[in-house]
Amino acid sequence: MKVLVVGASGTIGARVVKSLAKGHQVTVIVRHQHLVERFEKLGVKAHYVDIETELEKVIEQGVSGQDAVICAATAGVDGEPTEIELLDRTVALKTIDAAKKARVRHFVLLSAYGADRPNQFKKEMYPFYAAKNAAEEQIEHSGLTYTIICPVDIVDGEGRGLIEADEDLKDVKEATISETDVASILVAAVDNRAVFNRRLEVKEGKTALNEALGGDEAVGSVKDNRQVKKQLPRYN
Repeated sequence: MKVLVVGASGTIGARVVKSLAKGHQVTVIVRHQHLVERFEKLGVKAHYVDIETELEKVIEQGVSGQDAVICAATAGVDGEPTEIELLDRTVALKTIDAAKKARVRHFVLLSAYGADRPNQFKKEMYPFYAAKNAAEEQIEHSGLTYTIICPVDIVDGEGRGLIEADEDLKDVKEATISETDVASILVAAVDNRAVFNRRLEVKEGKTALNEALGGDEAVGSVKDNRQVKKQLPRYN
């Protein structure tokens, strides 16, 4: 399968790429020139994009010919407003539009728990959740086959590969999920028909990841993802 990963220079995206590269033809889009060679050493095709001048053009080039797209680009809830607007809204929306034009078979979007209710958040957090909400609405009305993954608070460190996934997750107060498990979920979703056209909220739980998602064994395991060294910037 040919898979484009947008947001590959973030810690979650980097884990996704390393897992997928073991069994798929992976392409990434990065905005840091020095990362091109690093990804190419993994056997990954890398497109460099100048955000200011050629974002839409490079995204369309990257999406062309792909079977699936994973959009993991994010500035995070604590990101600068300009970065949130760029990564969580503009990049996501342009990637969805390009995927629709290219008739991509499956689009996996990294969103956030609560993005369906952005107005509940305080002023300083609202831009992040509003941007995620816009991306969710865009993909849901795009006509594409999609999966939206909405993690609760994401924490550093290794995951256990045990999660809970539901379209309406309960008991989320103080709930967390590791970056490692989020990456594994995104990888597992790529060719798992059980999650097609679904919006899933996820947190650490007691059920094996693949069982929780209702599908077969993921392409890349949590153990595989743990080997990714955090040498890349946290957010792309």
